[in-house]
Amino acid sequence: MNFISKYKKIIQWTALCSALVLCLSACEKPMGGIEDAALNRAFTPSGLSVRTVKDSAIFKWNMPVYGNGKALKYTLELAKDSLFSTIDYTRIADTTGAVVLDPEIELNTRYFYRVKVNEYKGTAASMYLNSSTAFRLTGQQYFRVIRDFEITENTALFHWFQNTNTAGLTKIVLTPSLTNSSAITAEITGSDIAAGMKNIVGLTPDMRYTVQLFAGNKSKGILNITTAKPVVFTTVLSPTDNLATAITAAANGDVIGLNPGTYNLTGITYITQKSITIRSVANDPGTTKIKSREINLVGDSAGVSLAGIDFDGNYSGTSYGTAFMQLMGTQAATGTKAAFKAIKIENCIIHDYLRCILRGNYGAAANDQKIESVSINNSRIYNVDQANAQGYYMFSLEKLLISKLSFTKSTFYNLGQGMINMGTNLSSTIVPAISLDYCTFNNFGGGNKYLFIDANANKIVYTFNNSIVANTPISGTIQAAAFRASASGNVLAFSNNNYFNLRLTSGGAAVTLTGLAQANDISIDLGWTAATTNFKLVDALEFSKVFSASSNGSTVGDPRWAY
Repeated sequence: MNFISKYKKIIQWTALCSALVLCLSACEKPMGGIEDAALNRAFTPSGLSVRTVKDSAIFKWNMPVYGNGKALKYTLELAKDSLFSTIDYTRIADTTGAVVLDPEIELNTRYFYRVKVNEYKGTAASMYLNSSTAFRLTGQQYFRVIRDFEITENTALFHWFQNTNTAGLTKIVLTPSLTNSSAITAEITGSDIAAGMKNIVGLTPDMRYTVQLFAGNKSKGILNITTAKPVVFTTVLSPTDNLATAITAAANGDVIGLNPGTYNLTGITYITQKSITIRSVANDPGTTKIKSREINLVGDSAGVSLAGIDFDGNYSGTSYGTAFMQLMGTQAATGTKAAFKAIKIENCIIHDYLRCILRGNYGAAANDQKIESVSINNSRIYNVDQANAQGYYMFSLEKLLISKLSFTKSTFYNLGQGMINMGTNLSSTIVPAISLDYCTFNNFGGGNKYLFIDANANKIVYTFNNSIVANTPISGTIQAAAFRASASGNVLAFSNNNYFNLRLTSGGAAVTLTGLAQANDISIDLGWTAATTNFKLVDALEFSKVFSASSNGSTVGDPRWAY
């Protein structure tokens, strides 16, 4: 036989074998389903869905066409990955639905789900009907919102709502973020239940914990905390010492500690080309005060961190301080280019300034001056431009290129004009991220300004969540729209807030919130007026929604007023 003949026979045998393989494959039973494809479709459930309510997931599906009049059973499976490589939960049901409860599955964990019809009288099980999305359970939430001033380096004080559902609480478990660290379990006593709180000691500094409240093995609340970082002071002053001299002498990175008492910075204070920290030793603004006229950050790398201090601009018996803080290129040429470090304000009280909170508009042109971030947390700011006559936004940041601006767990009241001005068009790939979370605002706005922000045509990411906003303007009028941000692709979110009595003029037409992506907002009038300065929430039935309106099911607004 010549070579060509042998080659033809090899080709023929190969084709024959391939045909046999295809034939055998077609005769095989489909994995996980019945033989006939059309029958399988008619035997497979449809319309699979899930609805979650805190600690329960409610699944529903439709009976297959083939199932009419048959006592079918179904298998529901849950997995943490969409490929179902590991099945985390299985339920056999004899109805077209099932309810899965905590602690049958883990809280705050993504699960995918699928269902099939089980084998029935010799008919093989159907193919699975898979979900296209995942769900998670948030769990019941009886923890009250956490207050930062109740967390130290080694301790944390937790509060919970007292009702019949929390009468049987048994323990709090704190799980550290480090995988090689052990969880801490604190048993809840009868006296703890009566007090509605538990103080836990022995925590690790600068550690993130997931904290869970239990009644037996049933979760009654979950939240996250981070303990305070240890503080090492470079120098510690007493009220008889000269704070201004210490600031001038401080090196980059220094931490100046203040013992309780009153300090004077009644001249203009300059922090030039260095970043320093000034904080009270007790971290208590109720015991440590600075009478301050104005703090200026000057030049490249200038930055400041402030903590546990009451800054009083009314140091001479009448408001004298102008802007609480300003950004300058140099003292002589304020508009000179400069790249500032961060401004961080933590657990402070700032009040009685004539002009604004932060002036960052000195740059000669857009982008000439820039700053990494500005953050305000766990602070109270009030009585700034009460006369509503200075023409400044509280945060006048025109032309300043800022990467991040955040306000969290803070209270702002009796403030003139608008909150944030970024109205000069910037040319940059940096998109400022602006967030306001768990804050309380009352009696602010005026000067025909945009209430929340004027970003003009700048692209921004803006989120305003979990807050209470009430009573505008302080006087005069404000713009009909609460904000101006016209760039395409902006993220503008306003969610889980309670707002009331937002007016263009006192008693006038309502402020417009259109254009913001709104979700889960409420409008419950808490009875506050322009004169209100104590915002402690009243635990009454008509106000009950504010105690569970936040994105994690807790109280909206600055937590200091929650209880």
